[in-house]
Amino acid sequence: MLTKILVPYDGSKYSVKALARAMELAHNLDSEIFLLSVVNVGYIAPPGLLHGLVKSKKEKDAVKKWAKTVKTDAEKMLKNALKKCESKGISASYKVEEGDVAGKILDFEKRKKITLIVIGSHGLHGLGKLKTLGSVSRRVSENAKSPVLIVR
Repeated sequence: MLTKILVPYDGSKYSVKALARAMELAHNLDSEIFLLSVVNVGYIAPPGLLHGLVKSKKEKDAVKKWAKTVKTDAEKMLKNALKKCESKGISASYKVEEGDVAGKILDFEKRKKITLIVIGSHGLHGLGKLKTLGSVSRRVSENAKSPVLIVR
């Protein structure tokens, strides 16, 4: 049975579409939705700072503050997505994690014994004009233990 549906969610148009499809499935199958947003702070640096080359305490504090802001924004985004699920009577929860996006999705799948992953074909880093799979959705589909539904 498809009782635990994981939706990697970053607010991109494809993750919004993936959530809509997951909500349809969850409603029909009486499933629970797990929303997961992964922040890769390795890519985050305030304008003017080169991450990895930061020397002073002030600069390091600025990077930490920037990373915290990104995590807070991700949590707000997930809370809004959670409200959509709850308004349709769908049981849902969310989590924000930090690290390699595809790796964290696959770890979450294993930890929570997910039975279906519904993922957008591209995330915020995808190139809209290229009609190929994004690197995260490709890696998840190749390595997941559960079925993966890729939504375009």
